[in-house]
Amino acid sequence: MIMCDIYLNELSLDGQYGQIDDFLDASVPVMRCLKFIYENNKQVYKYTGFFERKITNNMKWNDLRGFHSDKARRLKSLLLSTTDHPPFWDTQKELKQDISATYRMGDTDVTLTSAAEAAEGDGILLSFSHEVFNNCQIRVIKNATERLEIESAVTLDYLADQLWNKKQIDIHQYLCVKYEGTRLNFTKLDTKYGFLDFEKEELRDCFQTFDKFVHMENWNEIFRDQGLRYKNYSPSSNEKNWFSGSRYSGKAIDKFRCINPKRCFGYREDDIFYVLRMERDHRISDYG
Repeated sequence: MIMCDIYLNELSLDGQYGQIDDFLDASVPVMRCLKFIYENNKQVYKYTGFFERKITNNMKWNDLRGFHSDKARRLKSLLLSTTDHPPFWDTQKELKQDISATYRMGDTDVTLTSAAEAAEGDGILLSFSHEVFNNCQIRVIKNATERLEIESAVTLDYLADQLWNKKQIDIHQYLCVKYEGTRLNFTKLDTKYGFLDFEKEELRDCFQTFDKFVHMENWNEIFRDQGLRYKNYSPSSNEKNWFSGSRYSGKAIDKFRCINPKRCFGYREDDIFYVLRMERDHRISDYG
């Protein structure tokens, strides 16, 4: 369960959008984040002045009440679902930031904003697309001397990175979110043969390989890559077949290398490789 606090970043709305439709189109990644947060029974904290923030030069968030497109309804519904209990962080009895202190981002005073509250509480900012806040680390200076670092997430994969780094989600959940919509799918991974015993360096090798795998131009490039060594898993007998008797025994199982000696096993359907199991030591691979 996600324990760290997530704050909706009101500073990421300062009238930067040309029109409401531009804003709604740009908000699709934020909607994915809100949906993920809702599904994990987590809420998003927001500032009482959030609804007065400008979306376009002459329209505020409150003006969205007059818009009834599918995206507008979806965004409002998700925001309501994730920020209702309680709705505002600055109405709580105890704030995480020091109300006697001054917090700045560069030349901007951010005292009593979600940025300062998240910085003092080791939280994460959930931001709308904005040149200052797009998937990046933000530095907040307290009383001109103390440096605080916070992460500002716009997209779900970046949010997942930060939650993983803070040990807020497990490896299986992280990989499902991180690679959703790519040619790698981890939803069928058998966690008994997953990453439970992998060391940090081994995980880093796997992440590096997975990123390489999904960013290759096509399958022919994957088949030719000498680092991946993508091939069919073909053990000499059923006794040596790791998947014999499993629900996937009828599938054509393939494997690829995640930097020696680690191997990733799964099967391909159309453009998707469904990851089923991971191997650390190559002993299974030796038989096929």
